Amino acid sequence: MTGRADRSLVLSRCGACQLRYLPRDAPCPRCGASRAEVYPVPPHARVLAATELTVPPPGWTAPHRLVLAEVADGVRVLAVAHDKLAAGAAVEIAFDGAVYRATTSRASAVERGEGESPKVRSTGPSFEPPR
Repeated sequence: MTGRADRSLVLSRCGACQLRYLPRDAPCPRCGASRAEVYPVPPHARVLAATELTVPPPGWTAPHRLVLAEVADGVRVLAVAHDKLAAGAAVEIAFDGAVYRATTSRASAVERGEGESPKVRSTGPSFEPPR
């Protein structure tokens, strides 16, 4: 559900409780309301956690990399990643009609001093990994 022209990602906001979540064909996961507003957000995200499956399910190639990333408004997305990523990495999330995919963001260039960092605005509490 990405806009190809503007490269935005689409989220839903519940009309009753204001919960923000990935679009789905079901009622709000918090309150059960059926009315939701769909709105675009930038595809920029930060990786919260990453893993690599060396023996993935049948039909998937090895290694199979998954990341949990946080996009705008604190919404978290489980995405397939081509590159090996670590927590804190800047990525761009795209939906290809079947799965969400994470690719290394231009923000990596920022860390090398070659550009501007993407801004991810979160309305939820910040994520702190367990110690």
